[in-house]
Amino acid sequence: EKEVSIQIHRKPFSEGTMRAAYRMKVLEGLDVRGRDREWVVKLSKDPKEDPRQYWRDVQMQMEAGMYAERFNKIPGVPKKVAFLEIFVAVLPDRAGSPACVIERFVPGKYAKYNDNWAWSDESRNTPQAFSHWSWEASGHVQLICDLQGVGDVLTDPQIHTIDGRGYGRGNAGLPGVRKFFLHHTCNCICQALGLRSVT
Repeated sequence: EKEVSIQIHRKPFSEGTMRAAYRMKVLEGLDVRGRDREWVVKLSKDPKEDPRQYWRDVQMQMEAGMYAERFNKIPGVPKKVAFLEIFVAVLPDRAGSPACVIERFVPGKYAKYNDNWAWSDESRNTPQAFSHWSWEASGHVQLICDLQGVGDVLTDPQIHTIDGRGYGRGNAGLPGVRKFFLHHTCNCICQALGLRSVT
């Protein structure tokens, strides 16, 4: 645990289904300078959300990060992917001392590449191939999706497991996996990796 003094912008700069994202500046408590002082706070839109969900988010992002490290070691992968490290924080100066997650701010154009159900942006091959590969690499027990970020620096993934257990409310289980593959078109990276078409 570490006490850090921060300043959070009043209005969110981005919102998802369950969270709102705010710009944050580290004032003191961390050895950071310049742009490294710029972070992001993600707060639940549901004031009654179980704080343990934030720890599940950290677990999910760490799990996705470990898969990314394996993916990046495959010979011939054209672009490497990475997941931001995230931390759980408590905001004691706010009513109810809500928990949240914080991560470093990454400058650049933020984009969503696929979601946790049936949509994907097929204009980028690497994210779609990574999601497909995660299913194969896990032995067909989980799929990493809901990929978004700046370039190939990703954050806020969702993991679907075949039994629907773990990884929070966004885990749509086997139906979520099926929906992903129903709308997934294998690309040149999928083919280079020898991934099987699931549809």
